[in-house]
Amino acid sequence: MKRFYILVCALLAAATLSAQEVGTTTDKSTTIESLDARLTKSEKRIATLGKLEQYLKVTAFFQGQYEWHDADSDHSTGVSTFSLRRARFSLTGDLYKGKKGAKIDYRFYFDLARVPKNPLLDLWIRYQPVKEFAIQLGQFKNPFSFEASISPSKYDFVDFSYAVCNLAKMGSNDVCGLNVTARDAGVMLLGGFIHRDGYSIINYHVGVLNGNGLNEKDNNKSKDIFARITVKPSKDLALAAYYQWGEANLLHMLNDKPNLYADYRWNGSAEYVTTHRWGGGFNYDGKKAFARGEYIAGLTGAMPSEGLYVEAGKRFNLKENRGMLWAGGMVDYFCRNCFDYIHRDTKNAAIEMRYSVCLGYTPVKYFRVQLAYSLEQRIHHTFNTNRHFGNGVKLMVTGMF
Repeated sequence: MKRFYILVCALLAAATLSAQEVGTTTDKSTTIESLDARLTKSEKRIATLGKLEQYLKVTAFFQGQYEWHDADSDHSTGVSTFSLRRARFSLTGDLYKGKKGAKIDYRFYFDLARVPKNPLLDLWIRYQPVKEFAIQLGQFKNPFSFEASISPSKYDFVDFSYAVCNLAKMGSNDVCGLNVTARDAGVMLLGGFIHRDGYSIINYHVGVLNGNGLNEKDNNKSKDIFARITVKPSKDLALAAYYQWGEANLLHMLNDKPNLYADYRWNGSAEYVTTHRWGGGFNYDGKKAFARGEYIAGLTGAMPSEGLYVEAGKRFNLKENRGMLWAGGMVDYFCRNCFDYIHRDTKNAAIEMRYSVCLGYTPVKYFRVQLAYSLEQRIHHTFNTNRHFGNGVKLMVTGMF
């Protein structure tokens, strides 16, 4: 952003010089004084714009994707399509900066690929008087799990895990039928203790949310409550445990997904279905390697579900400033209505397994390419299609500024 400001000021100075009348004669000393004066003005403008960056910083990224899947076992048509997956813009800034880390900051974040429905992702303001305590109000991403907290522009793989998409409201397959990006409206308290250079060893997040997703008012009389405790033995390694309680109004699922509606052992006589989510995991994010794993379980009404993923990879910084190359693999598991699966009631139980590998290349800071292959399996699925070792390929390109 500073380079952009410098370029603008340089162009303004050049335009001013070129606007002088042709043929005007001045002595050498006058010309030098004039150039010094203009240079001083330009430096003042740059300093002013640099201060402005504290209050307003603009960043953005877009992701285009090609996706291919073979046909399911029932011989339905496969998938081969291009799409604009994300086009996101972010406005951030510090409204106030004080001593000992005190600040007031904000974020406005939206996705043009979601127009006309729910393009607004984040809109929050946070007050942090000390490192140990901060309060955040508005709509924001729920830091329930490690993976759900990662920006898609920095995620090492193309698709997020089944566990996060189904039990942390990260995608369209959420057990409660919500199609959100792990975001909700509410208030959150956060902070850290035992500080080190650039991080805190013990961190906490506690929040109260609507529980109904993006840009939606609450559709029940209760609120979702979540808590997360994170321990960082080092700057690159983190361990966490988390829990979330809430109530879901599932009437919207009655017409579209009657089978799912019945799986919760709920016939509509009770006003809401109680939801519990709990789990934990680890996250290592180093310069030369990364590794991550989480277990997430949930009880939705009377229906238990669980998910687990483990992923790891290696990063290679190429010589002569040729960028960074990385390669990784992930094993991904999710069981919906797993109690029935244990008792071999295949009518309601469903298991999904996925084995993925991903190659990525960042030739420059603002551009990255990812190629992923996945081997997918469905066992005793509630859908009509039992995919036995289906194949999928995705190519995603990300541009950032």
